[in-house]
Amino acid sequence: MGHTLVRPLRFTLQASLKYELNISSLTPDNLKGKSKKQIAAMKLKLGRSTVTVASLFSISGSDSQKIVFSNCENKLIRIGENMTQGSIEISGNAGDYLGQNMKGGYIEVKGNCENFAGAGMTGGKIEVHGDTGDFLGAATVGNITGMNEGTIIVHGNAGSRIGDRMRRGMIVVFGNSGEYCASNMLAGTIIILGKTGAYLGFNMKRGTLVLGKKPIHLMATFRDCGLLKIEFLRLLFKQLALSCEQFKVFSDFGPEALRFAGDTSTDGMGEILILKNARNRR
Repeated sequence: MGHTLVRPLRFTLQASLKYELNISSLTPDNLKGKSKKQIAAMKLKLGRSTVTVASLFSISGSDSQKIVFSNCENKLIRIGENMTQGSIEISGNAGDYLGQNMKGGYIEVKGNCENFAGAGMTGGKIEVHGDTGDFLGAATVGNITGMNEGTIIVHGNAGSRIGDRMRRGMIVVFGNSGEYCASNMLAGTIIILGKTGAYLGFNMKRGTLVLGKKPIHLMATFRDCGLLKIEFLRLLFKQLALSCEQFKVFSDFGPEALRFAGDTSTDGMGEILILKNARNRR
C-alpha cells in the first residue's frame, strides 16, 4: 500500500504589493494543526490595513513544518520571526527583519533580503543565496544585543554593520561587506571572505572577525600582534568543512593569520584575523 505524498505548505503571492506586508504569523509554529481553511482566514497587516491570507496568496500543500513562499518580493517583512522549528523556503526576495528573534529551524532565501536579517536570533540557521542589506545579525533599535546564537550564511554580499552588538553565534559572508563590520561586537565569530569596508571592529569589545582578504586599512586602535599560528582557526575550519557542503571551501584554509587586537580605545579584547593566504584587494 503506497504512502500519500505530503507536499510543503506553499503560499504563492498573487500580485505585487504596494505596501509592506507583515507575515510573521505564517511560521511552522503558528500554523501547526491548522486547516487550510483556517490558514486562509488568518489576518495579516498590509500597511495600515488588515487583510486575509487568502486575499493575497494562493495556498497549496499541507505540511506546515515545510513552508514555501513563492513569487516573493522585498515588501514581505518579518518572515520567520520568532520561529523555533521547521523550515521556510523563500523563492524570490525577502524584506526587513527576516528571522528576527528566531530560536530554531531553517530559513533559506533563494534571492536577496533587506535589513536586520537575523536580528536578535538565538538559534537556528539562515541561508541567503543572494545579498543582504545592513545590520545583518545585529541589534534592532532599542535593543542592547544583537544575534545571540545560531548561524547565518550569505553567499553574496552583505551591507554595513554586520554583527553590530552581536553576542554569540556565527556569520559567514562569501562576498563583500560594507562599513563598520563587527562594530560594537560583544562576542561570536564573523567570517568575511570578500572585500571589507572601512572602520572594521569599531568599538569592538570581544569576538573574532576573520578576513579572507586584506582590508584597505585598519584603525590605529587595533594592536598588531604579528603573524601567528592559531590552533582555534585549524579547528574552526575543520569543523566548518565537515558541517555542510557549502563550507567545504574551508578545508583549504590554514591556521596562520595576522592578528590585530582591539578596539583598544574602549579596552576591547576582540580580534581581527587576516588569513596568511589572504589576497590583496587589487
